Amino acid sequence: MNLRYGVSSCLAAGPSRAGFLEKLAAAGFADLELGADAGSFGGWLTHPARARREIEAAGLRVRSVHTPEAGWDNSAPDPDKRRAAAGAAAACLGPAAEVGAGVVVWHPTYSGHDWSPAAVAGHVARSGEALAAFAAAARAAGLRVAVENLPRRGTPRPLASVVELLPFVAAHGADVGICLDAGHSNANGLSAAEEVRAAGSRLFATHIQDNDGQGGDQHLLPGRGTTDWPAFVRALDATGYSGGRIFEVVGAGGGVADVLDALARTARDWTSQREVGRKEAQDAQGA
Repeated sequence: MNLRYGVSSCLAAGPSRAGFLEKLAAAGFADLELGADAGSFGGWLTHPARARREIEAAGLRVRSVHTPEAGWDNSAPDPDKRRAAAGAAAACLGPAAEVGAGVVVWHPTYSGHDWSPAAVAGHVARSGEALAAFAAAARAAGLRVAVENLPRRGTPRPLASVVELLPFVAAHGADVGICLDAGHSNANGLSAAEEVRAAGSRLFATHIQDNDGQGGDQHLLPGRGTTDWPAFVRALDATGYSGGRIFEVVGAGGGVADVLDALARTARDWTSQREVGRKEAQDAQGA
C-alpha cells in the first residue's frame, strides 16, 4: 500500500540521509517534510538539487520545508531580532524551491515573550509585517506559505488557533494559508478535527503528533496521547484536503526503523478505515 502520509526529517537525526530514505520507502511512505536548520538532513540546504535527486530516486517527494528555529521570532519587539529571524527564514526559500517543495511552514511568533493583553496587539502587527515580506519572497520563489498554529503553553499567546489565524493569513493573499499541527490543537484544548473544518480551503499543510492534552508539546506517536485521531482523519477527508499529512514525532523511543514501522501501521490503519467508510457510504447510497 502506497501511503498518503509522510514523515518529517526531524526523525532523521541518527541515520544517514540515504539510510533514512531507504527506511521511509520500505515502510511505504511517499512524502517528506524537511527542516531547514543548519546541517539538517545531511546538509541538504547546501546541495538541494543533489538531495532532490536522492529523494526522488527513492520514490519520495518533498511536500514542505519548515523554516529554521532561527527564523521563528517574527513578532519580537526588538527590531534586530526580527531582522535576524526574517533573514534566517528567507534563506531557506531558494533551497526549498530547488528541492521540489510546494509549501514552506512559517511560525508567526516565538515562545518566551510578554503575552499580556497590552502586548498582544503589537505582536500581531509585527508578525503581520514579517509575514507580508516573507510571503512576497516565497511568491517570487514559486512557493506557498503555511502559517502554523502554535502551542499556547499556558499563556494568552496570540495566533495559536485557526479562528485567530484565518483573518491573519487572509490579509496576505490566496497563496498564504495554514499549517495545522494537530498536537498543538490538542495541547491548546481544541479539537484538531474542528480546526481542520474551520481552516477549510486555507489548510495547506498538516503536522501529526500527539500529547496528553495538558499544554505540553510532546510530539508523541499518534495514539499515545489524547487527540481524537479518527475524527481528525475524517475531517481531512470530508473537507477534501489534498496536502501533506506529515508525522512530526521526536523522542518516540526505539530506533528509527521501529518508529517508522509504528507510523506505517498507523497510516495503513487510517487508510483502511477510510476505504471501509467510503465503501459503506457507497453501499448505503445504492441500497
